[in-house]
Amino acid sequence: MEPNAKMQAFKALTQEKIRKLIAEFAEGTVSREQFHVLYERHTSQLAMADMAAASRSPDAVMGMLSDMPATIAVREAHMGKAVGMTIYNNRSGTLLETLGDFDVSPEKLAPILNDFTLMMQSGKTVERETRKISAKQWLVFAGGTFTTVITLFRNEPSEAQCREIERLHRDFEEANRPSFTGNAVDSTKLAYPFMVFVQRKVRG
Repeated sequence: MEPNAKMQAFKALTQEKIRKLIAEFAEGTVSREQFHVLYERHTSQLAMADMAAASRSPDAVMGMLSDMPATIAVREAHMGKAVGMTIYNNRSGTLLETLGDFDVSPEKLAPILNDFTLMMQSGKTVERETRKISAKQWLVFAGGTFTTVITLFRNEPSEAQCREIERLHRDFEEANRPSFTGNAVDSTKLAYPFMVFVQRKVRG
């Protein structure tokens, strides 16, 4: 394929990647952070392809493009990965269980947990909350009837990953309803649908 045709084919492919990325964000399968990184990458590639068209050595510019890291590697590097989770009993405010690697100080959790508890006690609907706590760490708080689940992610989670936490949380509360409606909760006797989420580091 001659250089000009190769460059036009590359531009068409990149524009298709941009359309696909926009659709993925609209569906909630990529996070805002991933979207921005990938969108900037694809736009830079289009700009380089335009430079190639205007330059006297399109092969050299196209060669620079081929040396860029693969999009899949960039996407992977910015993908939200669930690394750990803690589950709190709403009634007693005590920690029920920690799954995976949850390395967050209680001081960072307390203000939001307190807000959640107050809202639940007053009968208000508690919306899921996502907080960035460091450059690469994000927390997702999800309140249920009996418990509050806090999931630690490396990188920003996608909307689809947050919805998955909520689904697993509903299953967790339903499976363990007899324990939660009884007098005392024995965390060693509970079923944890979340195990699969934390172990496979779910990718939305």
